[in-house]
Amino acid sequence: MSSYGFIIVPQKSTNEVDLVKPLTTYIDSVYNTSDDNKAEISEAVQELNKLRSKACCQPLDRHQSALDVVTRYYDQLVAIENKIIISATQNPVVFKWKDAFDKGSLFSSRASLSLSDGSFERAAVLFNCGALMSAIAGSQQFHTDEEIKTSAKLFQQAAGVFAKLRDSVLGMVQQDPTPDLMPDTLAALSAIMVAQAQECIYIKGKKDNMKPAAMTKISAQLADFYAEAQKLMAKDVVRGLFDKEMVNTITGKSLAYQALSQFHQAEVDGENRTIGDQLSRLQEAIKVAETAQSKIGREAEAVTSLFPAITKAQLAAKKDNDFIYHERVTDFRSLAPLPKAALAKPTPITGPLSPKFKDMFSSLVPVQVHNAMQSYEARKAELINMETVRMREATQLMNGVLASLNLPAALDDVTSTETLPESIKLKSAKLKQNGGSAEILRLFSELPSAYQRNEEILSETSRVLNDEKESDDTMRKQLSTKWNRMPSDQLTGPLVQEIGKYRGILHTASNADKMVKDKFETHRQAIELLSKNESELKAAIPGQTAHATGETETVRKLKELMKQWTDLTQEREQLEKDLKSTNCDIANDFLRALAESQLINEEQISKEKINELFGALRNRVQKSLNDQEGLMNEIQTWNNKFTGEKTGSASGVERERILKTLAQGADAYAELKANLEEGTKFYNDLTPILVRLQQKVSDFAFARQTEKEDLMRQLQLSIVSGAAKQAVVDGVSSIVSSYITGTTSAAPPRPPPPTRPAPPQQQSVESPIPPPRNAQNLQAQPGAPLQQQQAPPAYNPYQQQPQQFHPGYFQQQVPYGQPQPMMFQPAYQPTFAAPYPTFPGAFPSYQQQQWPQQQQQQQQQGNFPPNPQFPQNPQQNTNPFA
Repeated sequence: MSSYGFIIVPQKSTNEVDLVKPLTTYIDSVYNTSDDNKAEISEAVQELNKLRSKACCQPLDRHQSALDVVTRYYDQLVAIENKIIISATQNPVVFKWKDAFDKGSLFSSRASLSLSDGSFERAAVLFNCGALMSAIAGSQQFHTDEEIKTSAKLFQQAAGVFAKLRDSVLGMVQQDPTPDLMPDTLAALSAIMVAQAQECIYIKGKKDNMKPAAMTKISAQLADFYAEAQKLMAKDVVRGLFDKEMVNTITGKSLAYQALSQFHQAEVDGENRTIGDQLSRLQEAIKVAETAQSKIGREAEAVTSLFPAITKAQLAAKKDNDFIYHERVTDFRSLAPLPKAALAKPTPITGPLSPKFKDMFSSLVPVQVHNAMQSYEARKAELINMETVRMREATQLMNGVLASLNLPAALDDVTSTETLPESIKLKSAKLKQNGGSAEILRLFSELPSAYQRNEEILSETSRVLNDEKESDDTMRKQLSTKWNRMPSDQLTGPLVQEIGKYRGILHTASNADKMVKDKFETHRQAIELLSKNESELKAAIPGQTAHATGETETVRKLKELMKQWTDLTQEREQLEKDLKSTNCDIANDFLRALAESQLINEEQISKEKINELFGALRNRVQKSLNDQEGLMNEIQTWNNKFTGEKTGSASGVERERILKTLAQGADAYAELKANLEEGTKFYNDLTPILVRLQQKVSDFAFARQTEKEDLMRQLQLSIVSGAAKQAVVDGVSSIVSSYITGTTSAAPPRPPPPTRPAPPQQQSVESPIPPPRNAQNLQAQPGAPLQQQQAPPAYNPYQQQPQQFHPGYFQQQVPYGQPQPMMFQPAYQPTFAAPYPTFPGAFPSYQQQQWPQQQQQQQQQGNFPPNPQFPQNPQQNTNPFA
């Protein structure tokens, strides 16, 4: 190690954290990864977890290889910040980092901080990058030019790291950080690193016997750098943070290089034969060097070893002046200021810190792009649903008209003497081929269990959220102001609204179930009759009373029109398949927009792409509807002629009624089967969405429980250290005792059981976690909607906070306190053609627009506020088939 007494910044320490489960759960819930990518992403998550353990929890040597590990982990954190959100509720992972300068005193103001925030982890790791850079730089031997250059480079990089943190830490850490991450502390550390980098340049100049004029500029600036660092270290916020030896070293070096700068300028004066100025500077240099000698310890012997040269030069100059020049010694105060040259400065952080960085999650797109893709998919689903409904409703209208005209069964009656018309025979065969009435009843039997499954998941999710809030309210009531963490209802507003939204979805789905059931009951008799064998079906239809009259021109024309209608329905079936199978990889368009402007105009890009992909298909749909209108007019015209022709050969009113009923039943069967299959798919698609919501709530509750345990330990340690008043001690002690003995509520269950390690058992000195900055802005106003209660400057874990982002990485920045752009949500109106949503969970009509303050208490007790769209009792099974 060198003997220049360089300041080495201590590193922050942390505990082991399991990243595998929360990150895997988040990726599975947000991204639709293919089977091929799942193995790759799973391996990347495992590797990231190992990398954190190695970079943050294991001892690191003062070597470049150790720095590469830390910078690689930091670069991975930066790479995933736009892809894998880690926040208090979205994806809670509790990161606990200790103050780097904490000495373990019982009376430490803030020994550590625990937050469920990825930006806090990035800030702590970046601090350690700067600290390790300073350690490697300070441990160089300074024997070779390469070692000196390495040290100067690393000190400047460390200065850049601390400067970046100084400017961005308050946006990255949403609570008051530990003292080592305070902006004033980081400013002081950055100034120290710049001074030490300039000192390396001075050492290189001394080794290369650089001219005195250049050494004067370097050393004069170096003295100023150390003086600036000394001034920053003396601020009230950080005054007690640095130990006395560190402060003395900085002070001593500032004086030492003041002396050396005067010495080098005296050498210049000697060359210029201005002996009076030379002697004045040397005398001042000796005086300042004596003061510096008392400040600098043995660890900076290389600096103090330069002082004898000053004394030697002063004696030689005085001797020459006494015997040769006889000049008067100049008053030091009248001398001109020394020239300065700042050759060291903080190195800005540009791009990845590690030299060969590779994003392990390159297959995942940024969340902004993912959200834009989801909005695109929602817009596409809305268009497909709209065009499909248009065709289905038109088909239902046409089938209804044909059934009322008894077509094409009436045509069979005039061309055949068979009791069972050919058209009815074909409809019956097709219906039985698709399963008949037994298949419809089977599909109906599956809906209640699917509905109940989703209802139970949602009820359990609501229960976990209510239990967590009840536990927090209990602690706050018992501990009053000592329990100063953020209240649950200020964190769970979006979760509460999401639960209410899905309750509305289930209620709307149950209405769709009832709609389909009523439709089935209307046509049940006809469907069951068509499901029977041919002889039974014949027996149920009255026979003809007249013989066939043969094909007339009118009959042939109507048959031709019936064939055209059959072709048109087949074309619509293909059109519906084409609409649903049209896909496009729009991710590249969004990525390109994000790279160009750091913003994504999702609406414009999506609409242009949808028009390009679906323009021709929509024209075909419209042509099909226009063709139907013309076809219907022709059928009605020719049917009027046909009715007049068959006056003498009527089949009887009852026969015609039954044939009409059977035709309507056959059409209804196809619609019912499609509706029930869509309903089953809807419930099955909704289940994983609700499971992810349940996991999100359970992870939130678990993180809050972990935070609660941490805060309880801090309160207990505060009592031990005498920080609390005796009146509070008695109350808190009883609560802590009851908590330790297990009389308080246990940690909430999590599906599946948590794999996170238990909170560390070692004793660490911590004071209570303070509330987030500007927490007073979060106080609710009675009677105001929840959306208005959260003031813009307040911390909301659901909202991405503005940060100073790593250069070279793209992020869609949103002004502080402003809500994120909402994803497009297609409007959904249930119809007989499409009673079930085709995009579960994406419709704003399900979500309550306001959540009044007076209704929060009902929600906290498990009773959701009344809403005309929602069931009054969410626990009651409203499914009509249950």
